[in-house]
Amino acid sequence: MSNVLPKETLQVEWSRFRTRLVLVGSLILLATAALSGAALLPAHIALQIEEKNAAQQSVNKSGVLSDAVQQVRSERNDVMRAQVLLDSVSPIVSATSSPTEIISAVLALRPSSVRIDRIIFVSGEKGTITIDGTSQGRESINQYREALSGSSRFEGVSVPVGALVGAEGGKFTITLSGKL
Repeated sequence: MSNVLPKETLQVEWSRFRTRLVLVGSLILLATAALSGAALLPAHIALQIEEKNAAQQSVNKSGVLSDAVQQVRSERNDVMRAQVLLDSVSPIVSATSSPTEIISAVLALRPSSVRIDRIIFVSGEKGTITIDGTSQGRESINQYREALSGSSRFEGVSVPVGALVGAEGGKFTITLSGKL
């Protein structure tokens, strides 16, 4: 048996078949979506009715919320506010040592001729404190370094050599390391 249709006509017929297939597939998908929507519609309507009933029960005849509903709302707001406060305070509370105590100790050891401009605190097992400041002379910087080295809070105290010899014009950076 041979094909009696010319090649161009055969291509047109196959194109029609593909178009019908896409059309039928689309209609099947649309029908499936409509059936799914119809199956879910009663549940949606039931939820809407329950929501309206609950709202009507919470408002008494004068239009004011009942005491129980007001209490529940105020308790919910209190719990939310407490959670926000706990989230903001938890990093400070969970620290093994207080950053304030350590920085206070660093400032207490400072000679009067040393001015501190900036302190960078990084806590942890290998924590560091970087102190930037100015001094009237290299002797004050060396005195401060020795006081910090004598403290048992810090494992290491490092000062650039340029600050100790006075090459930086009184500016210094001291890096303290240890378990902070």
